[in-house]
Amino acid sequence: MPGLPQLISRQAGLLITCTSLSFFYSHLAHATLSTEQTQNLSLQEQRVLYLKTQNDIKNGQFETARKGLRNLGDYPLRPYLQAQLMGKTLTALPAKQIKQFIAENRKLPEAERLHKTWLSSLASNGQWQDYQEAYKLLPVRSNRYLCWSIQAKVELKYAKKPLSNKLKQDIAAIWQQGSSMPNSCNSIFSRWEKEQGLSSDIAETRFWNAIEERNFELARYAQKKISDKQALKDVELFWQVRKNPGKYLKTSYFQTGNSNHNVTVNYAVRRFSNKDLAVATESWLALRDHLKFSRNTRDALDRYLSIRLAARFHERAEELLGLLDPEDNNPEITEWKIRLAMEKQDWALVNSRIEALPSGLRHSSRWSYWMAVAQQHLTGKRQDDILYQISQERSYYGFLAADLLGMPYSMNYEPANIPVSTKSSLMENPAILRMKELVHHQEWYNARMEWNRQFLRLNEKQRHAMAYLAKDWQWHSQAIIGAAQLKKWNDLDLRFPLEYPDLYRKYTERSQIPFNWALSITRKESAFNPLAQSGVGARGLMQLMPRTAKETANYIQQRYSGKRDLYEPATNISLGTAYLAKMRDRFGSRIYATAAYNAGPHRVKRWLQDRGNLPLDIWIELIPFKETRKYVQTVLEYGVVYDTLANLEAHLMLDNEQQMLALNQLKAEQGTGEL
Repeated sequence: MPGLPQLISRQAGLLITCTSLSFFYSHLAHATLSTEQTQNLSLQEQRVLYLKTQNDIKNGQFETARKGLRNLGDYPLRPYLQAQLMGKTLTALPAKQIKQFIAENRKLPEAERLHKTWLSSLASNGQWQDYQEAYKLLPVRSNRYLCWSIQAKVELKYAKKPLSNKLKQDIAAIWQQGSSMPNSCNSIFSRWEKEQGLSSDIAETRFWNAIEERNFELARYAQKKISDKQALKDVELFWQVRKNPGKYLKTSYFQTGNSNHNVTVNYAVRRFSNKDLAVATESWLALRDHLKFSRNTRDALDRYLSIRLAARFHERAEELLGLLDPEDNNPEITEWKIRLAMEKQDWALVNSRIEALPSGLRHSSRWSYWMAVAQQHLTGKRQDDILYQISQERSYYGFLAADLLGMPYSMNYEPANIPVSTKSSLMENPAILRMKELVHHQEWYNARMEWNRQFLRLNEKQRHAMAYLAKDWQWHSQAIIGAAQLKKWNDLDLRFPLEYPDLYRKYTERSQIPFNWALSITRKESAFNPLAQSGVGARGLMQLMPRTAKETANYIQQRYSGKRDLYEPATNISLGTAYLAKMRDRFGSRIYATAAYNAGPHRVKRWLQDRGNLPLDIWIELIPFKETRKYVQTVLEYGVVYDTLANLEAHLMLDNEQQMLALNQLKAEQGTGEL
């Protein structure tokens, strides 16, 4: 966020200078505006005062902050500041005032945070009667506050008498969870144990719950509380199997009907598959009928092993998948059986295995396309009818089919035509007004919280209009989410925004890569959210990892100060497009480069070594990672959409890529212009 003296309002285009701000702040610090003066504050002045007051609260300038609050008048985010100020001054406020604020602002995310802050304060001060009353104000989904709630009951009702059986059961339900509990639970756990609430059965339950959560340290702790001899035997067997699954994954070690043995086998097979996938699969095949697994567990492990075998193109994949799913009952396994046949370009087997798919999946654009390819290879006859049906979709396969038929792409564009009155009426909603201001101040978390609460309260027409309001505010990532929530797949105006076009043109021209390629990567990676951050640490518009950004900056000799720079659109686009160009130059194709952008160049290098001689559409279909396969197909699809929306000539595949498709290679092999 820019500093206050340089704050720029995107909506008003107003630059507030240091001098004017200094005067404004000085005035506010020494006077309380009259009601008439407060009402006359412009929106821009309210926004500046909001930031000033927020800063005063953070810095402990509470009296100045109170004056700022009075002067803010009806500014939509005033309740946020009230909650923040109350959270900083809780001990000086009467409980009645806090309760009233929370009750009147139940729908406000900041009221929830105030509620939790207040509960923590009451618990730390031992104000258990007040805690019980405050706890009921809003629902709180957290063991931390639940444990304090139980402690309040203990302190108020059971200080001098034994815990009730019901209370013991409530504490047991918390204790036996498979994850570690917060410190707020320690007091009630200690009291519960002293009153013999903890049994061997409860400890055993926690042990296996911890194993399911892969929390082995907690499992060791729970094991110490187990006294039952048979339960301890099951526990010891788990540790033995975990240490040496190859030795113990045999039917002689496990009993039918013992659910603990089922958990052990399920865990150990997955663990052992990392060391020897084929032997782990054989062990599972022997054990799955010996032990009575639930259908869901059995199907999940069948699918897990099958996909690992197939995605690695294991030399025994064909054989073992046939044993895991001989009747083609699991569609996901059948899909991988098809891909194994495609790798060998055994079109008769591809055809028969597609026929084994459930009807809905068989007639999807993916498998209809490959059915057409297989049929054309087998019969030598064009499959125009099938391809035509696929070409009516706006999808990767639809665009492939259109290219093969020489037809224009189908966009299936459905403009929304949202009435101005619908958007205007929404802007009378206090939550929408708050959302707009939160977006302006780039308080994205609170803005999303407001969105999630408000969206479901509206009818479909209002929701659609709300997504367009997000678009108007240049909150494109949320507009795209709104379109997805509404399943408005054909609303291309919402789903395909264009932000920072000048930057993208500048840096794609410098890197000599297609403009639409960079846009499509950004749309897929961050939905044009410049502040996006992934769970693994990728940042900004094009979701660059800091290490990749640093290496790329060195490569192109661009100044780079660290990962914070990646939130600057110009820096991110410059480095992202340069990295794309580097991957394209390395692999000789933007398609391979796209896969490398998602999965890493080392993996693409290996995939090309193993299967780089295959037709390009087959190679894409055989990408081992489902995420990367979908990623490559989506980026290609989005490129067509962006070019079409810009009234440019669109191409799913470039000319040299077209020649690498399975059917075009067949045409070339047969030496004819037409099939």
